[in-house]
Amino acid sequence: MFLAKIGLVLNIIGTLIVALSFGKNLEEANQLDKKGRKIYLASFLHPKLFYWGLAIIIIGFILQVMA
Repeated sequence: MFLAKIGLVLNIIGTLIVALSFGKNLEEANQLDKKGRKIYLASFLHPKLFYWGLAIIIIGFILQVMA
């Protein structure tokens, strides 16, 4: 039970870290949708942060499986 809660918290933290590794495109890249509106594209800005987030998510799932 205790490991499952720790695993869940690690999954949430890892997911937030992965989300923070992406951000606004530095060159203001965009595309147009079918109605002609600009949609700004996201960029992969922090690769190390992304991999740390994935590692934390994996550890969280392992803890949940062990519980």
